[in-house]
Amino acid sequence: MDVPQYTPILPDKGEPIFDKDEFVRRNLGDLELSRDVAAVFVQHGPEYLREINDAFASGDCEALCQSAHKLKGAAANLALMQLKISAASIEAAAKTKSVELTVGLVTELNHVYNQAVHAIESFNLIRR
Repeated sequence: MDVPQYTPILPDKGEPIFDKDEFVRRNLGDLELSRDVAAVFVQHGPEYLREINDAFASGDCEALCQSAHKLKGAAANLALMQLKISAASIEAAAKTKSVELTVGLVTELNHVYNQAVHAIESFNLIRR
């Protein structure tokens, strides 16, 4: 079986953590809907991270790939481009069946995730 080559994909530090305007546009300009979608992401985000961290810790490349793919899609839907790219990097590395490639990527992903949640909260999309 051929194992895909791994090409690192790193977040562009010039890319905004969260593009609120793009996110609201994707929700047809509906700020209430955007708030609801953001709240669901913030609520379920720790589950995404737990799945990724657990798969990494157990060396389960298939679960790591699937979990990273799920987070990548959620991040893309919320216009969290750095988080999307971080998750895509883990997904690509996991496809090579080498967990060792993901060591720094998982650490980076956790950091970028925390920045993303903070950015969502700072734009007052989540009610407290």
